[in-house]
Amino acid sequence: MSLLDFSAIRASWSLNLRLLKGHLQIWLEALARGDRVSIVRDYLLLYRSGLFDERWYRGQYPDVAGRYVDPLLHYLLSGGQEGRKPDPAFDSRWYLSRNRDVAASGMNPLVHYLRHGAAEGRDPAPGFSARDYLAHYPDVAAAGMEPLQHYLRFGREEGRRFGTPGKAGKWRPAAKPRAPGDDAWTELAQSRKNRPQGAISVDVIVPVYRGWHDTLACLHSVLSSTGKTPHEIVVVDDASPEPRLTRKLRELRDLGLITLLENETNLGFVRSCNRAMNLHPSRDVVLLNSDTVVYGDWLDRLLAHGKAPRVGTVTPFSTNATICSYPVSNGDNPERLELGYAALDRIFASVNRGQSVEIPTGVGFCMFIARELLNEIGMFDELAFGRGYGEENDLCQRAAAAGWRNLLAGDVFVRHTGGVSFADTALKARSEGMRVLTGRYPRYTDEIRNFVKRNPAAHLRRRADAARVAGRRKRNILFVSHTWGGGVDRHMRDLAAICETAGIGAVYLRPSKPHALAGDLSAGDLHLPNLLGVRIGPDIDEAVELLTLAGITHIHVHSIAGWDLKLLEILPRIAARMEVPLDFTFHDYMAVCPRINMIDHTGVFCGGAERGKCNACLRKNGNLFGANDIDDWHERFGGFLSKVRLRLAPSGDAARRIRQTFPALDVSVRPHPEAAVSGRAATPWQAGEHLRVLLLGAILRHKGSEIVVKAADYVQRKKLPLDFVVVGYTDRDNELRRNKHVRITGVYAQADLPGILEREKCHLALIPSVWPETYCYTLSEVLLAGFPVAVFPFGAQYERLVEAGFQHAVYLPREGLHDPAVVVDCLLGSRSDLAAKANPEFAQSARTYTYRTYYGYRDDF
Repeated sequence: MSLLDFSAIRASWSLNLRLLKGHLQIWLEALARGDRVSIVRDYLLLYRSGLFDERWYRGQYPDVAGRYVDPLLHYLLSGGQEGRKPDPAFDSRWYLSRNRDVAASGMNPLVHYLRHGAAEGRDPAPGFSARDYLAHYPDVAAAGMEPLQHYLRFGREEGRRFGTPGKAGKWRPAAKPRAPGDDAWTELAQSRKNRPQGAISVDVIVPVYRGWHDTLACLHSVLSSTGKTPHEIVVVDDASPEPRLTRKLRELRDLGLITLLENETNLGFVRSCNRAMNLHPSRDVVLLNSDTVVYGDWLDRLLAHGKAPRVGTVTPFSTNATICSYPVSNGDNPERLELGYAALDRIFASVNRGQSVEIPTGVGFCMFIARELLNEIGMFDELAFGRGYGEENDLCQRAAAAGWRNLLAGDVFVRHTGGVSFADTALKARSEGMRVLTGRYPRYTDEIRNFVKRNPAAHLRRRADAARVAGRRKRNILFVSHTWGGGVDRHMRDLAAICETAGIGAVYLRPSKPHALAGDLSAGDLHLPNLLGVRIGPDIDEAVELLTLAGITHIHVHSIAGWDLKLLEILPRIAARMEVPLDFTFHDYMAVCPRINMIDHTGVFCGGAERGKCNACLRKNGNLFGANDIDDWHERFGGFLSKVRLRLAPSGDAARRIRQTFPALDVSVRPHPEAAVSGRAATPWQAGEHLRVLLLGAILRHKGSEIVVKAADYVQRKKLPLDFVVVGYTDRDNELRRNKHVRITGVYAQADLPGILEREKCHLALIPSVWPETYCYTLSEVLLAGFPVAVFPFGAQYERLVEAGFQHAVYLPREGLHDPAVVVDCLLGSRSDLAAKANPEFAQSARTYTYRTYYGYRDDF
């Protein structure tokens, strides 16, 4: 056994021991509590629900992974109240802020949702309405499954829509087709007289039963299409119960626009189609439902696929076409997109020109059928399928058995409203048709299930999604980041606003799951379900194609956390292939330290990277990436950083620390964009009062939660006149709530913050971060509110105060990182200064950029 192998085994043993120790510790603490029975009961509820994703939770919250505790128990006891998400969908913070009764009860938000909230109709996240999800996907309702559980287990992978961003519980339906005015038909008749007509080789057959607006919109779209293929429009009036519609169809016949067949009695869809297909025995046919709308040269493109050898049927993409549906496959897509359907068809025609995939069955809403196929295997089976549903599937199964192929045309999109003309008997006919179909072809459902699982048409849908991004903005910048939120997300939003003013859109790429090379692409409120789980590498061809189609002209990497580290080699390759600039911002010290924040086993800042010290720390304390050699780590990141155009640090302090590890690389200081700041402390301290110290936001371990716990214990033991007010939450809430000198207000909406700060009447803000932050948005928030601020003397939080010449700062000695008494004594010692300088004023001018000034461009690229 080599020394390297032995080291790996020893590291694995060490990791497993730490995991066991961490799990035992948190469980012993839980079982020692008086409510241990309810804890076990709730733990089992969460475990069985499938709504807690342990791997995702560890990847999302590095502090939890670093403490080696049971993630589910952590979420149950503290994570939920801290606003942490148990999975990518359920939003604990939003649920608590939206349901104040739940927040006041102290109950875990997901436990409440499962026990009460779902049944009461409470939504689990912004943009997700359980009621609308069931209405939108009737198969889920029929299965009787809880909507959020369905989405996480199946819907997300199937590309079903989570919700409408920013509009919780609201779907925006597309406008319904409308019949054109009378003049439109006369104009069409005149224009078609002058159109050259060759030998007709195809009939477009439209069976009609009812639906004034749908039917006439359909016929108008076919008549006004721009194709060159000579064709005849054959309409079958199946004894329509709408006399007005019957009269209009006769009028169109008399204008020479259509050939009209009228059934004396209602024959149903199948017999109506067979009657029309027998009208011209030498022609191919295209069956077209009367609730469809076609665009452009749709017929030319559809028929082009039918010219290939042994192609029996061809079906286009549509809003409502089961396995041929778009944007979500296997479902109805009635919501309005950001562009019209004609524009969407043009996108399909452009990005998928001439491309198709073989499918197990065509879909009868719009289906080309070759005459040779009909001559060989016969028409629809009228006896077996009666009034419709299943007849085209049966035909396609017979075709496949005879050696014919069924194709999905990747370059045609047809809108299909669904079930309008023959809607009255739809449910019964569908059920009976499926019974006959599965009886004849026992493997049919397995074939469909396997096709859906393989998803061979995914690349066709993905191209369309990507092109829609460029349809909104021709030029877009790609932000690559993690899924952890926080200051990185805020910074990207600020940069997106800057780019927007230059006419450049923002596209985001985040890992689909922890430590993978697959990512989710998003762009504002665009519904892009097919850009979830996009493979980024090691083969970069698809990623390059999709990013090019999306109009990406610039790539800005904000974090590699959560990704497979091979991304460090892949991103420069992608940028080089696309010939676009690649930039990087240091939001943390991941490039220097695999533990990200340079925090050692004591829980505080280690002082910086040193080879021997770092390797010992990695072996002893572990890290999210399994790194155990700091030289290899620096070589890997250095290789990536050497290939980027700009290396940006938000503060001079961060830039200096990065340069210490990578002295050969230029690192530019680029402070984050900020609005103007000016404020006045609402509550000056007065003699005789307890000093009320504000802690704002999410106070986790790297933000100083350990210091706060120890300082609060010290204050309580010594009975000192100091109180801590946490406006937000910590990862030690359970301990802190038992301390009478601590008040925790809980999660809050940003809009409520000014009122909360006014109500709590704090005198001083403490930012107890135990690592040198690269920027610190919390500092901006407390300065905006006009608070004096206490910080440790390192990092951007310190540098910004010094450079601004802020006169109301309290600089905590470094000894306070390990000695809570030092912190408390320093805070109490500041009272006289606070009293002498009551109502401090502070102002910071806005820090603004344009796209060109932020990214250092002299001219547009």
